[in-house]
Amino acid sequence: MKRHLTFILVTFFCSACYAQNKIELNLTKGQVYQQKMSMVMAIKQTFNQTEMLINMAINGTTVFTVTDAKDGVYDIDVAYKTLSSKTDMPGGQSISFDSEKEDKSDTVSISLGLMKNKPFHMKMNKQGKLLSISNVTHLYSSVFEKFPNLTPLQKQKLQAKIEQSFGEKAFKNNMENMMAFYPQSAISKGSKWTVKNTVASANMDMQVDNNYTLDEITAGQYVISGVSKMTSPNAGTYKELNGMFAKTDITGDVTTSMKIDKKSGWVEESASNMTLKGIVSFKANDKMPEGMTIPMEISGKTTITSN
Repeated sequence: MKRHLTFILVTFFCSACYAQNKIELNLTKGQVYQQKMSMVMAIKQTFNQTEMLINMAINGTTVFTVTDAKDGVYDIDVAYKTLSSKTDMPGGQSISFDSEKEDKSDTVSISLGLMKNKPFHMKMNKQGKLLSISNVTHLYSSVFEKFPNLTPLQKQKLQAKIEQSFGEKAFKNNMENMMAFYPQSAISKGSKWTVKNTVASANMDMQVDNNYTLDEITAGQYVISGVSKMTSPNAGTYKELNGMFAKTDITGDVTTSMKIDKKSGWVEESASNMTLKGIVSFKANDKMPEGMTIPMEISGKTTITSN
């Protein structure tokens, strides 16, 4: 009898250990979900044998309202609640913008404030894949109405500043980096899976190979860790950068830890650390007849919470 009971208990616990779990989004229509993001980044460049260090910080709170859920696709209205960024340049110069700042002379901060609570739309499937984004220009319309005297060139520069950190491409990159981790099939504790994606920006594109592990299953959360390899997919290809042509050859790693709500599949906590290293090569031009190669190192940390 004792052996029989022991066998039953062992079988029970083994079954629990290897139970299959389908980790995916299970969002509720009408429900509001939130993300608070904080990112710090240090960029070290060697220019004419002189090291230059740039420190950046970006913070924001975003709310996601599920307006419809059908056939595994969610319609979601997205709105920024707070936005801020700070850049510390070489020589002690600091540039900061904040949506909560009420300084009429600070055009960018006023613009960020006008972007708050202006929803745009996205579609996302249960695997966290971003299917489409629309109505993003709605964010900028009120900005230009606030400053009717801006010249077309001034409007272009202002929009470029905003889009670099908070525009459609930046939002798409942030969402895919955070949400494109869901496994395609049911898994158990200790399971591993791979997700590949591309991070595209105005300055460089990066191919990301993500390797995830389901470390723990608690009463209310899935605990996941990840190790990612980042590489320049087109290292030998020049692309326009600030009026010049440059190519990047950069590689590095990202380590991530996440806690996922079991019921909704929403990310409750996430922390990632990134280290990149490589070179940026500028093509020869009138200003640089021999071209230029700049060694670069990038390190950063991003944290996300849902409350």
